[in-house]
Amino acid sequence: MPTETVPCDPKTRKGILMDYEKNQKYFKTANKTIPIIGAVVTVIGLVLLLLLNYQTKMIAAVVAIVGIVIIIASLTSGMKDDDIDGAVASKMNTIEADASEIFKFPRRYEVLHPAVILGGYDFTRTEDSPVKRGKDLKYRNGYYCGLLINFTNDGLRILSRKFSILKDDCVEENLHFAWEELESSRLDEQEVSFKMVDGKDATIKVDVLKIVLKNGKTLEYCVKNTADVDETMDMIYRQCVRVKQEELKNKVSE
Repeated sequence: MPTETVPCDPKTRKGILMDYEKNQKYFKTANKTIPIIGAVVTVIGLVLLLLLNYQTKMIAAVVAIVGIVIIIASLTSGMKDDDIDGAVASKMNTIEADASEIFKFPRRYEVLHPAVILGGYDFTRTEDSPVKRGKDLKYRNGYYCGLLINFTNDGLRILSRKFSILKDDCVEENLHFAWEELESSRLDEQEVSFKMVDGKDATIKVDVLKIVLKNGKTLEYCVKNTADVDETMDMIYRQCVRVKQEELKNKVSE
């Protein structure tokens, strides 16, 4: 079982550099003072617009406009849900090319199923990461777990990329298991409790893909439950059944 665990190398992985400082803005609570200041300035401008004479009305109008601009800027600044998801996608968009370069299958290897790419915000790592519920009602935190899985006749290959979107913390794992080394796989639903950036307590259920090896080790990946997860578990199940059937045949023939 060749295994390689290495830090992500930005010099050799194109398109995965992140603006951590920008991403951190997404998890900061909105400053409620600024829009209030903007509202006060706007009101002052409107009052002056009504009370002052014609020559000074232009100044009052400018004051009111400045207040409105402050309000709009405070409400539209910062990272949005799509922006932070885009930052994650930029980190993951090379994983297929990277896996192809790393695995380099010899011609004798038969691909049993198209490669699948899985991933999700890693809520198994919330102890040192902020958590926010977006306007789309989805929970996000500062860690992401992504992986690509290849299925060939000689076994299962996994390239995992676990990284932070808030700091330079990224680790890749290149794993290869013969089908005979695998015991099973399953998707466990786990409850995770945490305090969000707005101070509220929350408990959510997250899905963790577990790949169990015969040596007792279990690989765990926090992923979004998709059809690709089902296909992954189905492929592993079918290959484990095939291996067991072949072992029984060999025992009978002995």
